[in-house]
Amino acid sequence: MKKSEEYQYRRSVLRVLLIVTIFAASFFAVFNWTVGLKTYAAIEAIVAAFWCYILSILNTTRHLQRWSFVYLCTFYSLVLLGIVISSLKSGLFSWILIFPILSYLLLGRRIGTAITCVGIFSGLGIIGWRVWQQTPEVHWIILANVGLCAVAIWAMSYVYESKRETVVNHLQEMATRDPLTSLLNMRTMHATLTYILRRAKRRSESVAVAYIDINDFKVINDTQGHQRGNEILLAVASAINAITRPEDHAFRHGGDEFFIIFANCTQAQAQNIYGQRLAAELSSTVKDLSLSIGYAQTGINEYISPDALIQQADQNMYAVKYASKLKPQSVAIA
Repeated sequence: MKKSEEYQYRRSVLRVLLIVTIFAASFFAVFNWTVGLKTYAAIEAIVAAFWCYILSILNTTRHLQRWSFVYLCTFYSLVLLGIVISSLKSGLFSWILIFPILSYLLLGRRIGTAITCVGIFSGLGIIGWRVWQQTPEVHWIILANVGLCAVAIWAMSYVYESKRETVVNHLQEMATRDPLTSLLNMRTMHATLTYILRRAKRRSESVAVAYIDINDFKVINDTQGHQRGNEILLAVASAINAITRPEDHAFRHGGDEFFIIFANCTQAQAQNIYGQRLAAELSSTVKDLSLSIGYAQTGINEYISPDALIQQADQNMYAVKYASKLKPQSVAIA
């Protein structure tokens, strides 16, 4: 599941929860007003109105997780306050049981665990305090049953969310990584370059790219076999990973071509530093391997489109490839 898709999923969950709890809070606000709990009824009405505001901005907000956290805090606080002041015969304490489910649905495992811990132990603490105060309608068996059920639901929710995150991360890796080299694949290249260029423009930074092609790779496959071809690809990918900075992005563009985005870097820096390091790294693992590398740059004075930058690097690479046939060398650059 992509990040945007997961956000849409959580947005839909929050929308349903808001509609249900706005209705419930409004209904119980009227009911509690009629039975004399006017202060609590007023608080419920205010919270319901606040939830209506969250619902009104839900489709456009860029801070979904923040609003989800605020919603859960107000919802849990409302339930806990109700347990303190209302009769346990109302069954309000039963809402504690869904705290873990709501937390993990809206906030994920890490933050969901933290807010669940606070919500559940606060609720059990309030019920335990009422048992200690010897409230006639409260018995320790209620605390035991609620506590055991809450912990059981919490444990199941945690296991489910952990497994879900593992599967989602695995699918994300499969969707964005090349299965042979583990470099990013070409599906993500354009989106990543677009993001890097937008950030560079805001910061007035230059961006350089490199288009890499293995010379005579078809000959290697035909004469030495596809297994040797795969070993060559892995060696090049390993060399790229070894010398690429954490802020850069390396892709397998397909076949024997690779593409690298250098953030906050000029073409001269990439060509003089990266090109030489790549040649040295490869020479220690693979002998008699020739690469053609085409470089391109955009910024600081002018920023071209991602497609134009890719095309420029591609053209430079083919120019280098043509020149290398006239004058062979281990790594050709432009």
